[in-house]
Amino acid sequence: MTAPARPTRLDEAPLTLPERPLVSIVIPCLNEERYITALLDSLAAQDYGPDGIEVIVADGGSTDATRELVRSYPSPFARLELVDNPRRITVAGLNEGMKAARGDCWIIIGAHSKVRPDFVRQSVEALARTGAACVGGPIETVGEGEVGRAIAAAMSSPFGVGNAKFRYASEAGYVDTVPFGCYHRKVWEVVGEFDESVDGADEDSYNARLIEAGGRIWLDPAIRSSYYPRRTFRALAKQYREYGAAKGTLFARGRPLQPRHFAPSAMVAGGPALWLLGRAWKPARQLLRALALVYFAAGGFAAYRAAQRHGANPALTFAAMATMHVAYGAGFLEGWWRERARHA
Repeated sequence: MTAPARPTRLDEAPLTLPERPLVSIVIPCLNEERYITALLDSLAAQDYGPDGIEVIVADGGSTDATRELVRSYPSPFARLELVDNPRRITVAGLNEGMKAARGDCWIIIGAHSKVRPDFVRQSVEALARTGAACVGGPIETVGEGEVGRAIAAAMSSPFGVGNAKFRYASEAGYVDTVPFGCYHRKVWEVVGEFDESVDGADEDSYNARLIEAGGRIWLDPAIRSSYYPRRTFRALAKQYREYGAAKGTLFARGRPLQPRHFAPSAMVAGGPALWLLGRAWKPARQLLRALALVYFAAGGFAAYRAAQRHGANPALTFAAMATMHVAYGAGFLEGWWRERARHA
């Protein structure tokens, strides 16, 4: 008997769900004892009913209490399973988690997060209502400490993150990516595994492949979650350098990107280039001064407004924005150069 052919497109037929689908939630983590219990508590409190949810925690070899906290958690879920992620990177953890998942739809959630009590229900309802391949909602960034609040403010500002609508959107619509997306099971069958050769662009890269396969992504403001960002500028720079390197690698491989992905690298490369050129050519010097003035004026104004909304220090908020831009831009150029050199 011939096995049924594997689907190759997400738009071949309508994406339907059973009346009450089993929801798989995959959580990649490493040394998250500070956050993992609160996240599990928020999932246990879902009004969808925890018996309709299975939780798979893909751990990269935590050396703190994370694994014991998961093992000892009094699970109300249909299943709570701890799986190993020997490669210790996020994308590999997602793949290990999905291999263990049995749900009709699946949700990725970062361990540095919490979700509202109606998060799963709103996600499933939006998935069924829209027929999209993936749905998600805006993410509220909650900072801890003075620097953490500044980082949260920077990550919630269009000046800080560009047109990444999931950071601040208030209207529903189709988008190019969402955080903590709820995916129809068919997405895994069509798009396949996450690309483990590029860590740091896990959801963005996967969602680009989803769209190429004919799927659509819907952002619904009713789907709400919270994210706890890094608490130091050093950790923020490391995070955004990794994000940038992943995007630069994808660009070198021919992956189309959004304009927001190029702006930081243009700043990082263009600034020094204009400075060098300006030593011999006055117009370049004048252009650099004008661009710097625009950046500091626009950034200062955006930082002030974002800081007011988050109870943060405006100067630290601007510093966080600049850290994100420089680290991302440098990482992008590094990733692009390294990938090009690998294939030279």
